[in-house]
Parts: sequence; C-alpha cells; structure tokens
Amino acid sequence: MTSDSTSMPPAVSDPLVPPLVDPGEIDLRPLAEADVLLVALDFDGVLAPLQDDPSRSRVVPASAAAIAELAGLPRTQLALVSGRDVETLRRLASPPPETMIVGSHGAEIDLGDGGDDSSDEAGATPAETSAAEVSIANAEDSDDEAAAEQRAAEASALTSDETALLAAIDDHLTELARVSDRDGFDLRIEYKPYSRTVHTRGMAPGLAKELRKHVVSVQSEHGGIRVIEGHDITELAVSQATKGTGIRALVGAVDPTAALYLGDDITDEDAFAELADMDDELTGVGIKVGEAPTQAEFRVADPDAVAALLTRLAEQRRGFTAAAGEPHSPAGRDQE
Repeated sequence: MTSDSTSMPPAVSDPLVPPLVDPGEIDLRPLAEADVLLVALDFDGVLAPLQDDPSRSRVVPASAAAIAELAGLPRTQLALVSGRDVETLRRLASPPPETMIVGSHGAEIDLGDGGDDSSDEAGATPAETSAAEVSIANAEDSDDEAAAEQRAAEASALTSDETALLAAIDDHLTELARVSDRDGFDLRIEYKPYSRTVHTRGMAPGLAKELRKHVVSVQSEHGGIRVIEGHDITELAVSQATKGTGIRALVGAVDPTAALYLGDDITDEDAFAELADMDDELTGVGIKVGEAPTQAEFRVADPDAVAALLTRLAEQRRGFTAAAGEPHSPAGRDQE
C-alpha cells in the first residue's frame, strides 16, 4: 500500500517553532540582492485566504500587486506551487504570463511563456491538457458531459496504470456520491489530472471524519493510490510527485542563486525539505504560513502577513536591480 510522504513530514519541529514573527523582522537582503532569484509561492492559505468554497479563492490584492512587480524585475522568476491543477490555478490566481506553475502537488509543471512545460521527473502534463475544477453533489453529476471531456483529456497524459487507478478512484467516489445523495449531505469533489480531492471544509467534525474514512478505504484495494492530507481535504492521487519534485524542477529550469518558498500546508513540507537539501547549490529561505508544525526557517501568521513580506521583497529587489542599471524583464541567467 502506498501512503503519502507528506502525511508525516520529515524531521518537523514542534508547533510554533520557529515562532511567529512580523514579516518586517525577516532579513530579506539575501533574497533581494541575489544574482538570480526564484520566488515560489503556494496559493491557498498563502496568497489567498482559505475558503469554504475553493472556487472563490482569490489572491489578496496587495500580494497580487507585489507578485506582478516581482515578475517584471530582472533576474527574478516567479512561480506558483499548488495542489490545484495548472489550469484552475492560472484561472483563479491570474498570475503574470511569465509565471512558472507547479500544479497537482508536483505532478504538473508548466514553465510559462516560451518554456518547456513537461518534466520527466514529475511526469508532468502540459497546461492545455490539465483538468478544470469540477464539483459534484451526486453520482449522476459525475457522468455529465464536462466530466467526460475532462476524463478524455486526462487519458492522453496518464500511463495505463495511472488510468486504471484513476478509474478505480472514480468508481469509488461515485458510490460515495450515491451515499451522500441518500443521506442528504453535499459531497464536494475536485477533479484534477492525476487525482481527485474531497473537500470537507464547513462540515461537522464527525461527518468529516467519517467521510475521510470512506474516501481513503479505496487505498486498501489499490496499492498504487496515494493519500494526501491537507487543510480540510483528502486527496486520492495516482502520481508520486510532490511539491519537492516541483521545487527541484523549478531550480533546474531557473538556476537561481537564491530561492524563497512560502507554504502553509503539510504538503509544503516536501518543498521546504527539498530547499534545505539544496543549501550547497543556492541560498534557500523557507517561510511557513500559519501555526502548523514545520521545518521551515521562519513563520508568519497569514496571507496578510505574506502580502506585507512580498511587498517588502519587491521594493528591496527593485532598488537592488535599479542600482545595477537593469531594466524590468522576466528572469533567467541567460540574460547575463
């Protein structure tokens, strides 16, 4: 049976270690003054406050302004790293076109305009074939035209084993949808190219616990299915890629001398760990958002604190690059 490596993040520290700090207390000079800077950010809970309805998530306006400026600065590459699929993330976050996207917890990698949007390591799929977010309340909805088109797109990118596992997940969730219809509760399922996510935010704790138990039971029958736990979600995935996989791919593409990563969920611990493992290659700074246990170096409170931090970084980075007489442009060492 395959379990998710992010369920038990390696070597995490106790809660609130590191302590919460004001974003103004974090020394950003190693990032702002880097030769080439990679800024990689989670979406939900970092750029956008968590929502009961995930389709309503939007970037905090101050963060939107900051990342737009960062994306236009020389030798600075912006990236979003999320459990969302690439297509949905681009629609909800509306990032600058040069932004690189890691979606589906590392299973999708899109290097942006003019970039290679595939990764052998991650088993990535181009953004054009990624699935849109779809929610269903009962079994009949899972067979509608949108779901059929989505599955056809997925089939072109999946291996035969992944296709079989995803079909098993869909069959399992269809049965669960019939139960939800019978018992009168909403089953919110998000369809992604390599996974299905069941959202429990807003549910009574007892119902959410029982629902999770039913969702993960399919793993006992199909050992290749990976269970990913997050903030009020349980995800069933057929790819073994992680956000750490995504960070490694981004570093390979950008070749930065410094990298920043901000994340709030347990799945982000893989990215923090990967960044720490690359300390001989670059200056890495990991920042946890919220109070969950982490191995990140710093911790800030919430998306508003993230907005303040990114605004500071954009200002300092702009001053550094302006002093060097460099015009605004997308990042990349090939501009040297």
